[in-house]
Amino acid sequence: MGVGSGGDTSSPEAGELRRRIARTVRDLRTRSGRSLAEVAGAAGIGKSTLHAIEAGEANPGIETLWALARALEVPFGSLLEPPAPAVRVVRAGEGPRVDSEGDDLHARLLATTAHAARTEVYAVSLEPGPGRDAEPHTAGITEHVLVIRGRVRVGPVDTLVELGPGDLASFPGDVAHRYQALEPGSEAVLLIEYA
Repeated sequence: MGVGSGGDTSSPEAGELRRRIARTVRDLRTRSGRSLAEVAGAAGIGKSTLHAIEAGEANPGIETLWALARALEVPFGSLLEPPAPAVRVVRAGEGPRVDSEGDDLHARLLATTAHAARTEVYAVSLEPGPGRDAEPHTAGITEHVLVIRGRVRVGPVDTLVELGPGDLASFPGDVAHRYQALEPGSEAVLLIEYA
């Protein structure tokens, strides 16, 4: 599963997000002076996959977008967000949405900062299943997870914690970590803090 709205990759929202990601990835790659092969190799994806992403023909999942963000040396959210207006309101259910490839985790970018210490805020919905294992992100990242509804297990794979409504866990995002819903309809707010 990739970028989209409720898994519908043909919706207008999904199409706009695909085009935005295509423009952003292509612009970042060309500004860096790197070839398709160089960036694809650094991200661990095929050159044809990167070409399809840059052409707006692919629906990359969270894992692929994280790999591209690492390869391009940019924060994850910079691949998703449109240019910011003076006042930004994000209504419930709005914001660029990305889905895990296993379709058990959905995240919507709610806000970011562009200051020296960048942060990104996501609304996350999770469904029970084996969970989503995340590869280590860029060095110095801290993730903060606040559970709004349901129960989830999160954190570094060797020190997972179980959280319920109102519970918050903060942990390094630059080590292998996991997100797993323990109840249907679990929801959380995820804040990613870049060093």
